[in-house]
Amino acid sequence: MINRFHASALALSLIGSGAHAQLQVSAPQPYKGQWETSQAASPAHPTASPMAGAQRDQVFHEDFANGLAGNNGVGAWTTAGPNGNIWRHTTTGVTGAWSNATENIDSPTAANGFMIFASDSANTDWTSTPPAMVASPAVFVGSLVSPVLDLSATPAVEIRFHERFRFCCTSAPGYYLEVSTDGGTTWPTRISVGQDVAMNIDSDTREVAFSIGTVIAAAPSNVRFRFTHETVTHYHWQIDDVEINTLPDHELVMDYGYTSQFGEGTEYGSMPQVQMPGSINVGAGIINFGGATQNNVSVNVSVKDAANNEVANTTINVGSMAMGDTMVADADLTLPTPLPIGTYKAEFTISSDDIANDTDPNNNSKTRYFRVTEHLYALDAIDAVPSAQLVSSRAGTTTFTNNTQDVRLLNYFEIAQPATFTGVEVRLATQSQAGSYFIAAVYDTADVFSSPPNLSSPLVETDVRVLTGTDVSQRRPMAQFYEPITLQPGGYYVSANLYQENGKNIYVIDDLTVPQPGAASMLWLPVDDQGVNLYGNGNAWAIRLTSDPTIGIQEVSSLAGIRMYPSPTTGPVEIHAKEPGSMTVEVFNVLGSLVQSAHFNGTATTIDLGGNAPGIYTVRISNGERFHVQRITLK
Repeated sequence: MINRFHASALALSLIGSGAHAQLQVSAPQPYKGQWETSQAASPAHPTASPMAGAQRDQVFHEDFANGLAGNNGVGAWTTAGPNGNIWRHTTTGVTGAWSNATENIDSPTAANGFMIFASDSANTDWTSTPPAMVASPAVFVGSLVSPVLDLSATPAVEIRFHERFRFCCTSAPGYYLEVSTDGGTTWPTRISVGQDVAMNIDSDTREVAFSIGTVIAAAPSNVRFRFTHETVTHYHWQIDDVEINTLPDHELVMDYGYTSQFGEGTEYGSMPQVQMPGSINVGAGIINFGGATQNNVSVNVSVKDAANNEVANTTINVGSMAMGDTMVADADLTLPTPLPIGTYKAEFTISSDDIANDTDPNNNSKTRYFRVTEHLYALDAIDAVPSAQLVSSRAGTTTFTNNTQDVRLLNYFEIAQPATFTGVEVRLATQSQAGSYFIAAVYDTADVFSSPPNLSSPLVETDVRVLTGTDVSQRRPMAQFYEPITLQPGGYYVSANLYQENGKNIYVIDDLTVPQPGAASMLWLPVDDQGVNLYGNGNAWAIRLTSDPTIGIQEVSSLAGIRMYPSPTTGPVEIHAKEPGSMTVEVFNVLGSLVQSAHFNGTATTIDLGGNAPGIYTVRISNGERFHVQRITLK
């Protein structure tokens, strides 16, 4: 399936997240290590694009059947830059230490060849067996440059092409479409490509279009364009079927819509009624992808309940939009107070004086969904968005290299009204296995963003929550806090700390459907060769906060009747078992390394942690068939 994407060359749309204010904390960098290659099979935030067709004439087409020599009727392509030779013509696709052949471009003419910036291959040591990434991957800079084009007869045009890419180790992909109007002497127009896809995610094959009519209008007879790569990446950028088409006269496009409950960019999929504000920030990104100026452009936002009854409405006036303009319509929408419990959809629709003449009315609207609940607070959109629209991945105890113990996934929650919360619900990915476990915790935002991050002093946490067969089948285990916690207005992070046990793994759904600010969800790794440990995710882990008073302690305990105390301790820890037996004691540090072990028969023993460094330790008690895990703090 080919996904489509569009943008303007002059004012690129802010894909998905809107132009509203972002989460008011320092945005962390994305994770720079390797994710498992099967993480996702679709782009993070696919968007619609105006289809080539009505009112369009093709001015230029290149299918790369002849490689750089060109198959376009105009002239040859060239390469430029210090690493221009990494642009290669291929019919076989991606290669390299981390590349996956399933990520080859699936463009209409892929069979006769396409162009690839093969940075993974260039950063691979092919003398090793198997081939491996070099110790210090290089930053590669290189351009694929078109022949000179005379577009003076048709200056109102778009550039359209098929691409597939995956990038790593930078907050943005470092891929650019650049346009020159002096035959390539200067390149004043630079358009970022791929901003809507998250790092380490395969973009899938997609059709991309950029309106360039405005930028070439002054000198359309000497136009060149080029694809420029300038980033460290362990993957690739593939290009095929490049076209220049005339623009239709009338083509307004809605790029995205958003409903931010607190006006800082975060969009919660589920929110307790008591936390739901009386107004929310709504808006949409709009592109004039046609050749004619659009007048009296506006966006209507209608919020409807599950029965399709309108509960709130506003119209945002945008004004006039010239060819290639991108605008953001933004407003605060008043809601009924309290908003009844249920599922709501926000419908965003463009209007203008010429909307009746719009070439593709299918891209004139967007829809967002959210839920008002009694107890559940969730960043993810699962259960709110129709399942057919969900795009998700997963993260867990084999996702990040050398991290199987205490992988922490954190979500940000804004508390508007004081409320008492009882525990955490986690939505599991299907690959989770019974016997793995997690511990949930709540952290003060100031601790998370201290330098270094302080995740050793949670405001509250749960007991160890071991996954059962029922949990794996139902995929939504809940963990109860030791004591309910009343959170005052402000920001908090809720974490699920994931542990592999005896080779059994746990994975949490990562909801990619709605783009989020970089700090809305976070990743903390105990083992990190980058020395950073804490990273932004930019999506939504399925880790939820609940105020449900009926939440209970796990009914099926792996090894019942175990008590360990004191915690904190200066060294000695007493262990008591309800039933006598032959027990093994294992102590793990925060890196998941075994630092101490012991055996005892009977119902009680004492271990001394005094020879270890101060910190948090995981103590595991096993009778050979079942186990109990508890965390102990050593002062």
